[in-house]
Amino acid sequence: MKPIKSLLVLAILVFAPAVASAQYYGGGGGYYQQPSRIPGGFHDRTGRLSWGFGIGLGGMHDDGSQITNCDNCANAPVLELDGHIGGMVSPRFALLFEGQLNARTVHSDVYNGDTVLTQSAAMVAGQFWVTPQLWIKGGLGLAGLQADDTYVTYDYGTGLAIMGAVGFELMSARWFAIDLQGRIIEGAYNSGNDHVTAANVGLGFNWY
Repeated sequence: MKPIKSLLVLAILVFAPAVASAQYYGGGGGYYQQPSRIPGGFHDRTGRLSWGFGIGLGGMHDDGSQITNCDNCANAPVLELDGHIGGMVSPRFALLFEGQLNARTVHSDVYNGDTVLTQSAAMVAGQFWVTPQLWIKGGLGLAGLQADDTYVTYDYGTGLAIMGAVGFELMSARWFAIDLQGRIIEGAYNSGNDHVTAANVGLGFNWY
């Protein structure tokens, strides 16, 4: 998990200073706001710091791993949390550092308690607005997998993470948006022999 923590610190240091002004000089007497919309109806968020978070529910599937399926809670949902920070390169494209966490109970025992499987990821991602409210996103980075029970933490190592997402802004303003989004992420471990895939639907809260 140390590589992921290092990536997180590095990305914050790189992206945090990238706040650009949303104003420009008008030529005759000072500064004024850029138009809020450009042709096509897109918000003009160019040069703005972009950050936000999301929460969702979904499912998780493991292929080839040694993880034991849930004995007494086969339908236990996956809780998903995500966050991002970066900048708007253009009105329709954002370059982001993306973090995501998926957690699911994989074993429940009266005496030993619950065992929770956690997949975390740190990625570089690009987000593109197809329409003023509909966007798609893709990311690539590192994933880590752990199982925690009452007494022991099992570390399954670090591997490649690939993420894809699509969202629609239910509330769409120039500096703020709430979106309904679907996300899927896969982590590959043990030289690609083990795969853990998680998919979810949730809400995102975003500032520009």
